[in-house]
Amino acid sequence: MLKIAVLGLGRFGATVAAELSRLGAEVLAVDRNRRLIEEVSPLVAEAEGFDATEANLLASRGIGKMDVAVVAMGNNFEASVLVTMHCKDLGVPLVAAKALTDEQEAVLRKVGADQVIRPEEDMGKRLAEHLIRGRIFSFLDLPPGYSVRRLKLPADWAGQSLADLQLLSRQGINLIQVIRHEAQEGKSQRLPLPSGEMVLLEGDEVDVIAADPVLEKFLD
Repeated sequence: MLKIAVLGLGRFGATVAAELSRLGAEVLAVDRNRRLIEEVSPLVAEAEGFDATEANLLASRGIGKMDVAVVAMGNNFEASVLVTMHCKDLGVPLVAAKALTDEQEAVLRKVGADQVIRPEEDMGKRLAEHLIRGRIFSFLDLPPGYSVRRLKLPADWAGQSLADLQLLSRQGINLIQVIRHEAQEGKSQRLPLPSGEMVLLEGDEVDVIAADPVLEKFLD
């Protein structure tokens, strides 16, 4: 089972924590506000009240053993930066942090965020695309047992072309998008429906569709 820490339980963090738990993840929800902890506690595996900007407290709660940490403190940017740094220092493989501006996104990536979430901007773009172009990405209804996931590029995929990997025929994985990060500028490039000639690079992320047991192998 995927273990995920959600750090910050405002409206965004609480929603993420509850939905992750509903989808089967083991969620640890964290906030300093006792009222927020009490509200989310029935919805997740564990909820604790402490200051996540304190590295020693994160370590004592086993944050370094989590598969994913979601830093949902978008309204307190200084705290977001500290918590992101602490999570990476503790060895969390995937840290996703909430940002409100381009400048915040750039800083979070520089301090180690593997993925930056822009909730209002991302949802606004997806809704506009759905209304104008009839796209269904946000409303994709897959058969039971299949999911869309974003994965950090497996080490043995780096340096190989999609034609060489033959992911669909060999592993039953349909790769639909590559997210390529430019570390020096803190920016990302989205490359949808890549051709077989595309060579995957270390540091890429990929959006894929596959059966859940196949995907779980990449989330351990």
